Amino acid sequence: MGMIIDKETLEHVASLARLEITPEEEGPLLGDLERILGYVAQLSSVDTSAIVSKRPAMTELRPDEPSEGLTREAGLGGAPAMRDGFVVVRNVMGGEDA
Repeated sequence: MGMIIDKETLEHVASLARLEITPEEEGPLLGDLERILGYVAQLSSVDTSAIVSKRPAMTELRPDEPSEGLTREAGLGGAPAMRDGFVVVRNVMGGEDA
């Protein structure tokens, strides 16, 4: 089987996932990913046309009709702190809390 994933693709995926991969980790990681993708390719080649689903068929759905929702007070009533109709949370981005 040829290479499914190359070093360039590994580096691209790592950058998307914001992972730092050392040169020592590249070889073993490429091997692991090759095996994983090989297993996926093997599974996709299995004929599943004779498999019967065990899930019940959803043939009848309820009508999609608008209904009364929660009021702002009921929806936000369990919030630990509120100001001007909004939930107040701890600052997680740095800087000053308002």
